[in-house]
Amino acid sequence: MNVTQPAVSQAIRALEEHVGVKLLDRRVRPATLTRCGQTLFDAVSGGMDRLEHALAEIRASVTSETEVNIACTVCTGTYWLMPRLATFYSAHPEISARVVTSNGVPQFAPETDLLIRYRRDGWEDEKSDLLFRERVIPVCQPESMTRFGAGDFEAATLLHVNSDANGWAGWEEYFEAMGLPGKRRADLIFDNYVQATQAALAGMGVMLGWISNTADLISQGRLSAFGTRTFEPGGAYYLSRAHPNGAKKSVELLASHLLTEDALSALTERIGTKPNSET
Repeated sequence: MNVTQPAVSQAIRALEEHVGVKLLDRRVRPATLTRCGQTLFDAVSGGMDRLEHALAEIRASVTSETEVNIACTVCTGTYWLMPRLATFYSAHPEISARVVTSNGVPQFAPETDLLIRYRRDGWEDEKSDLLFRERVIPVCQPESMTRFGAGDFEAATLLHVNSDANGWAGWEEYFEAMGLPGKRRADLIFDNYVQATQAALAGMGVMLGWISNTADLISQGRLSAFGTRTFEPGGAYYLSRAHPNGAKKSVELLASHLLTEDALSALTERIGTKPNSET
């Protein structure tokens, strides 16, 4: 805002003279808010929050009819959404998508048109459509298969994602579902799924691959299924519309594309896996 510190101090002193009370306690360094100062700060902060929200709504209202704002996790955006946006653009080059990613569960913002979320207990409302139900299968770099031995978890370096995301399955849950010993610790731990995927692609170990995000990498030959036993964690991905009854044409076109582009059956057919079984 190009305002100097002395100018700010002068403005605060002028405000104190105007209201007749001290707003800052200058006896300590750094100065702290007095009770009256805190009251005024809370009021101003609330007003600024409302102003920011109003400005966001105004920006959203004037967004081009050919622009779609879609929110999802970094992982979903990187490995599932990007390939499907590519096919969408080839059919609708006049429409542009702005992808907003987050590490946690994505939420609606004023400008959001579409939201992709994973949840174990579902989102059953008029805004949401089921994209697909999820499966998990161990995967690794093809060259690592010889070194580790297909399906030999004792010989393999395990890659673990330290996530608090709702419904995120870990190695312990996978081993329990498969009836395998679950005492094995995770050898390498990562903060997010993208890091773990890059580690698997680099041949560092075996990761639990969510079919939605690893099926394309498997079909491209960049990752291989570490055996054929998949685990269904019981969750699913949902596509939610911010305005289901008044969405822009561009939003409906992209939503329709994402809902028909893929299905779990098509994903699993590409890598030949079966749930909780071995072929």
